[in-house]
Amino acid sequence: MKHFAQILMIIITGLFVTSCQAQATEDKLTVQEAWIRAIGSGEAMGHSMENQSTTAQPTSGLTTGAFMVISNSGEEDDRLLQVQTDLAQSVELHVTEMMNDVMTMRPVEGIDIPAGGAAELKPGGFHVMLINLQKEIKPGEKYPLTLIFERGGTLVVEAEVRAP
Repeated sequence: MKHFAQILMIIITGLFVTSCQAQATEDKLTVQEAWIRAIGSGEAMGHSMENQSTTAQPTSGLTTGAFMVISNSGEEDDRLLQVQTDLAQSVELHVTEMMNDVMTMRPVEGIDIPAGGAAELKPGGFHVMLINLQKEIKPGEKYPLTLIFERGGTLVVEAEVRAP
């Protein structure tokens, strides 16, 4: 029983220390202008979805992007590692780049948020891909996005759907 109590104290202490560290850094991260691109019939992120397989759900196979400005007023760099939402089956961080005169998108492992600076997630640059939407989205609606940072823990933001 004594061994169990020691393990429990270690776990509780670890959780307390972790939550204190995340809170201290999280306060230094702020998000402005979070928005999600509305999608028209058969289009998302400017790409035709004609070759995507569809099911009875009208949003199946549709992909769109989320954008925002993340500011870091802290003294340490941070990094956006992941975004979670129930709005899409899968969520990935991406970057759009020009390669051999062709615009391409590719996944990235994270997006750096420099100390005392900001990262702008925008069309044509870094962005969040919302893949296989789980419901129809309409301009004016708002959806929560949970941002997970390397140092700053989690931050939940409301992103408004905007027409392209």
